[in-house]
Amino acid sequence: MVALLERINEILFAAVLIVSFSLLTYITLQNWRSDIVRALGVLLTGVIIAYSGDLLLSRAQRPETIEFLGRAQWLGIVLVPAGYIHFANALLSFGSANALAQRWRKSVYAAYIASLVIFLLVVLGTNLVIHTGTPSGPIARFKAGPIFWFYVLFFGLATISALIAILIVRRSALTPAQQRRLNYLGATFAAPGIGVFPFLLIASPNMVPLTLILALQAIASMIVIVMVTVMTYSVAFQGMLIPERLIKQDFVRWWLYGPFVGISTILFIQAVPVIAQYLGLPPETLITFGVMVMTVLMPIFVTQVKPYLDALIYRQDHSEIDYLRNLPRNMFTRADLRALLENSLVAICSALQVQTGFVIAPGEDGFSVKAIWGSRRAIRRFVNEHPIVELLPQLERMPYDASTSLDSGSFVVVSTFCLLPLRSPDGIFLGAIGLEATTEHLQRNGGMSPEMRRMVVGLAHQIELALTTVQMQRQIFDALRGLAPEMESLQKLSSRLEQATPATLSSLEDDIVLHPDFPQLVKDALSQLWGGPKLAESPLLGLRSVRRLLAEQGGSPTRALQAVLRQAIANLRPDDQIDPSAQEWLLYNLLEGRFLRRQTVRDVAHRLAMSESDFYRKQRIAIEEVARQIVLMEEHEYENSSGRG
Repeated sequence: MVALLERINEILFAAVLIVSFSLLTYITLQNWRSDIVRALGVLLTGVIIAYSGDLLLSRAQRPETIEFLGRAQWLGIVLVPAGYIHFANALLSFGSANALAQRWRKSVYAAYIASLVIFLLVVLGTNLVIHTGTPSGPIARFKAGPIFWFYVLFFGLATISALIAILIVRRSALTPAQQRRLNYLGATFAAPGIGVFPFLLIASPNMVPLTLILALQAIASMIVIVMVTVMTYSVAFQGMLIPERLIKQDFVRWWLYGPFVGISTILFIQAVPVIAQYLGLPPETLITFGVMVMTVLMPIFVTQVKPYLDALIYRQDHSEIDYLRNLPRNMFTRADLRALLENSLVAICSALQVQTGFVIAPGEDGFSVKAIWGSRRAIRRFVNEHPIVELLPQLERMPYDASTSLDSGSFVVVSTFCLLPLRSPDGIFLGAIGLEATTEHLQRNGGMSPEMRRMVVGLAHQIELALTTVQMQRQIFDALRGLAPEMESLQKLSSRLEQATPATLSSLEDDIVLHPDFPQLVKDALSQLWGGPKLAESPLLGLRSVRRLLAEQGGSPTRALQAVLRQAIANLRPDDQIDPSAQEWLLYNLLEGRFLRRQTVRDVAHRLAMSESDFYRKQRIAIEEVARQIVLMEEHEYENSSGRG
C-alpha cells in the first residue's frame, strides 16, 4: 500500500509541476505587465520550486543529496508568503483602495527581504529554521528550528492579508462578472499555501500513520491542481481589454495543449513498467511505441474535443460562432476565382477550337487580365496595342440581352480578338472574355450544336456568377472593415466596464479611444497636423500617450499630439523587404505624402497612379489604420499604468 501511494504521489507531484509551469508560462506571455499577474507568477514559481524538490527527494538516496534538496526547495517555500503580500497589494491597487495599497507598498519590499533572510538561513546550513531530523521512511527528513515559528507567523499573516484584500476588492466590484471571478479567487487563493507549507515540521510523522500522510499528500496535490487552475483563470487577464469568451477559449486551449497533454504523457510513462512486466517486454521498447502513438493520437484527441468545449464556452453565441468558424471553407476566394476563370476559359476555347483567350475581371486596382489560355505573347501584344481602359467603355455600352449569347451580335471585334462582355443578372458590367478569332471564324468553326452552345453559354454564366459573388464579398468585407473600429471600441468598453471599480469608473468617460467617432477625430487632427483649430482643440489632447510626451515637447499639448500622430504613421511603415506595390506601402505613402509632406490630393493621387475617387477610399482605410495604431499605443500606456499601480 505504501509503495502504491508513493507512486501516486510521484505522479501527482509531476502533474502539479506541469500544470503550474504551464500556467506560469501562459500568464507570462499573455499579461505580464499587470502587477497582479506578476504577483501570481511569484506564487506559481514558489509552487514549482517546492514540488520540484519533493519530486527529486522522492528518488534521492544519498544523505548529502537529501540535505541539499531539502534546503534548496525552501526557496519556493519562502517565496509564497512574500508572493501573497505582493498579491494583496496588487489587488488593492487595482481596486478602490489605492491609498491603502500605497501604504502597504513598503510591506511588499519588507516581505521579500524577510523571505530572502529566511532562505539564506536555511541554505547556508544553519539550524535556526530547520535542521536534520531522524529519517522516518520516505517522509520525515527535517525538524523545526527556533526561527521556524517566525516563518509560521509570517506565512499566516501573509495568507490573511491576501484574503482581506480579496474581500475588500470584492465589495468594491461593480459587475456580476467581476464579482464572480473574485468569488473564484476567494475560494482558491490558498492553493499555493496548501501546496508548499511544510506541515510535517509541525506535526511529527510518528504521531500519524504513514499511509494517511501519503494519502493526504495525494489529496492535497489534486486540490492544488484544480485550485491553482481556477485561481490563475480568475486573475490572469485582469486589465486586458478582450471579451470574456475569448479569455475562456484561450485558457481552455492552452490547458488542453499544455497540462492535459503533459499529464497524459506522464501517466503513460509511469504505466510503462507495469505494462512491460505484464507483457514480458523491455520498457524501452514500449516507451518507443508509446511515444509514437501519443505523438499522433493526442493532437487528434485535442482537435476532436475542442469543438465540444467551444460549444460550452459559446453557449449563447453557438450558431454565430459555428457560422464564422466554417466561413473560410464556404468563401469564394481570389484563388478560387482564378481557378474557375482558368478552367472555364480552357473549356470555352476548346469547345470553340480557339487557340488563345483571356478573361478581363475587376480587382482592387481596377480591371485587368485575370486568366490566360494559349499564347501569352499574343495577349500581351494585344493589351499593349489596345489598353484595357480604352476597351472597357465600348464593351460596357453594348446592349444587354440575357436571352442571347455567343452569336455575332454578342461580340466586339478588336484586331484579331473578339470580346464577349460579362454582366451580372441585373445588367452590371463585370468584365469580358477575349478570344483570338474573328466572328466569321466563330461562325464557321463554331456552327455549334445546341448542346455545345448551351455548355459554352453555361460556362460564361458561371464566370458571371463568380464575378458577381466576389464583388458582393468585397463589399461585405469593406463594410466589416469600416465597422472594425466601432466593434473594437465596443469590445474594449465592455471589458472596461466588466472590470470597473469605483476608482476606475470615473476615468471611462475621458477615454477617447472608446468613442465610436474616434477615427473621425483622428482624421480631423491629421487634416490640420501642421496647425489649426481642429488640432489645437482636438479631444485627442487627452490621450495618455499625449500626456506622456508633454515634458519632451516643452509642455505643449499640440506638439505632443503632433508627435503621437507622426509616430502612429511611422508605425505603419512596412519593412523594406515588402514589395513596393503592396497595399501596406500604398497606405503609408498616401499618409506620408498627404499629411507629413502636405501635398495636394491631386499630386498624391498622381504619384500613386490612382484616381481621386480611389484616393479618398484608400485614405479612409489609411486613417483607420492610424486610429488603430493610436489605440494600440493607448493600450500600451494603460497596461503600463496598471502595472505600475
